[in-house]
Amino acid sequence: MPEIIKLLSENRNNKLLESIFDYFEEVSNCKDDHLINSIFSVAVLEILGNDEKILRAAQEYMGPKTMQLQLEADRGLGRIR
Repeated sequence: MPEIIKLLSENRNNKLLESIFDYFEEVSNCKDDHLINSIFSVAVLEILGNDEKILRAAQEYMGPKTMQLQLEADRGLGRIR
């Protein structure tokens, strides 16, 4: 995640970010609740929401399901967005 955060903060390598977030969208649409609710939510979505600027940059690449899960992760943590 640190490298993804760095890419987002520097707003560079857009093609790589598009590929990464396309993969995140695939993961978001999988049927494995443990993968989504435990691993992906904590390892990716909560970290992206830690910084408002990073989250805004990430939202430019997020697909609809990833965006929905991000909002759910923020609500679960009591963040207001």
